[in-house]
Amino acid sequence: MASKFGMAGGIPERRVRPIWDAIDSRQFKNALKLSASLLAKYPNSPYALALKALILERMGKSDEALSVCLSAKELLCTNDPMSIDDLTLSTLQIVFQRLDHLDMATSCYEHACGKFPNNLELMMGLFNCYVREYSFVKQQQIAIKMYKIVGEERFLLWAVCSIQLQVLCGNGGEKLLLLAEGLLKKHIASHSLHEPEALIVYISLLEQQSKFGDALEILSGKLGSLIMIDVDRLRVKGRLLARAGDYGAAADIFQEVLELWYACRNGYMIRIADLPFYFSSSEYLDLVRLYFGEREFWGREDADDSSWCNGATGNPTHPSNSVDCKPHLTDEVFDSRLSSASSFVQKLLDSASNDSVRCPYLANLEIERRKIFSGKGDDDKLIEALMQYFFRFGHLACFSSDVEVFLQVLSQDKKTLFVEKLIDSCESFATIPTKELGNSLTLFKIQEYVGNFFTLPVSELEHLGVRMAEMYCKNLPLSKDLDVQESMHGEDLLSMAANILVQLFWRTKHLGYLVESVMVLEFGLTIRRDYTVLALTHRFLVREEIHFYKILLLHLYSHWGALPLAYQWYKSLDVKNILLETVSHHILPQMLISPLWADVGELLRDYLKFMDDHFRESADLTFLAYRHRNYSKVYSHLFFVVSTALLFLLLHLFFG
Repeated sequence: MASKFGMAGGIPERRVRPIWDAIDSRQFKNALKLSASLLAKYPNSPYALALKALILERMGKSDEALSVCLSAKELLCTNDPMSIDDLTLSTLQIVFQRLDHLDMATSCYEHACGKFPNNLELMMGLFNCYVREYSFVKQQQIAIKMYKIVGEERFLLWAVCSIQLQVLCGNGGEKLLLLAEGLLKKHIASHSLHEPEALIVYISLLEQQSKFGDALEILSGKLGSLIMIDVDRLRVKGRLLARAGDYGAAADIFQEVLELWYACRNGYMIRIADLPFYFSSSEYLDLVRLYFGEREFWGREDADDSSWCNGATGNPTHPSNSVDCKPHLTDEVFDSRLSSASSFVQKLLDSASNDSVRCPYLANLEIERRKIFSGKGDDDKLIEALMQYFFRFGHLACFSSDVEVFLQVLSQDKKTLFVEKLIDSCESFATIPTKELGNSLTLFKIQEYVGNFFTLPVSELEHLGVRMAEMYCKNLPLSKDLDVQESMHGEDLLSMAANILVQLFWRTKHLGYLVESVMVLEFGLTIRRDYTVLALTHRFLVREEIHFYKILLLHLYSHWGALPLAYQWYKSLDVKNILLETVSHHILPQMLISPLWADVGELLRDYLKFMDDHFRESADLTFLAYRHRNYSKVYSHLFFVVSTALLFLLLHLFFG
């Protein structure tokens, strides 16, 4: 059945190679001429027809390509079964997929597998077709069939992943998971497991059924050695303990992870002082939360690649801001865990001499926050910890977002006291210009967050906006040595000034404030463009970035009802690929209710084309994940498709 050595689709390879060379070099006319000569010599060859169809599709002649493909399919199904060839089938699949007739390619493979039921290559090609169609049930069936033929672990895991995807989409539920678990247990009893990813899939399957104890037992047994990196194994164990409700043990495990982190690439243990460079701030905060018995983080979809089966989502930095989430701990247990958390974080603080290490200080703030939740804290101590954090990191753009969750537990009077201390500290010490600017920006952001701007009279608010704009202009020279891809120093000042002008408009209903807010943002874009042109004198190519000033202008013009101008700013963003999903919502709702039907049509066509392309690419990446045995990535490639499928179908229904 398969191509013989030196043959391609039943045709000598020396006759086919020039055609492929012409296709690869995009000489399609020459390729078509060579294909015609080949068909003259092999008129009944499905492979020769498939090559011609591929060339026609690349030339943009879709109707002719489909007609030739259908002829090749008919020959394939009526000729001698020995003419069926995996190369012919794969070529037909490429063309049918590009022509949006994947079902035709699937029927070709189904016919071939019916003629040669034990051919592994054909069955893998059919599995690939089912992956592209997102047909999880058929994926499971063909994977189990392949497993029964050769008994390979990978095909069993393909079947298990297909079952998990069925359950994720709401089909089958508990019975299917029990079937998958039974298949794995039977395989382990006779052959064990041999790949780390296989163990991860098994653990994720047990997690889906909330069998955390069984998963921990397997991880602690012989199979646990498949995860060779100790830290990775400890992280899985800590997550399982947390999901099982044993927060104390989970906290101990993650403390061990932080203390005994090994650099896998160079094989030496990292000093505790260096640990914060290897862990995000959320991991430090999650450790503190575990000490106090919270499971909000655990099971979150982005927590760990192996926890993808849970389907939960959450805020990556601060899972919950509610003070009503106090865990049910006795005073004795709470004090014990508080002592353990405090001593560990203090150990990290003593070792962290580098001023760029934020994580231990954030963990210390979280401890003070927990004390307040329990009624044993002191607002003044939290303010003092916040001030210490400001002295070290107040110049960073992330400072305000870091401390927002901690400010929420303070009363309005205490927030005002904190702002007063920030003002005093900014006036009492001078730093290098960039840090001084950063501190001033942080102060403005905190004042805005706690609501100080809303209480100011109109005259003072006007003065504040002018002061921000002047500060921006004064500090422009600080950005002259930055790379063109970097944000300019103080860019947030203009957006904050624009926000103040919008607030003034809502207070006074004077349209002039709204006009001035637009002028401020367009001024910022002009400065940015001039800065880019200056930088171009030393560079040949600069990537145009999506600047947040344009997003703000888009919304301002939309509010005015000036949708043509808003749409112009949207087009200037040059939105492509995945950004269509994340940026188009800024303009799409307004456009759908507008009379600009031509622009709406263009917008929706671009979005639908992106979704079509993304569905194909996700399927390709999913099958690659299967083939390369990277099973934990199977879900990640499909998650976006599943989450946006409803919107995609609705748009197709409305706009064809």
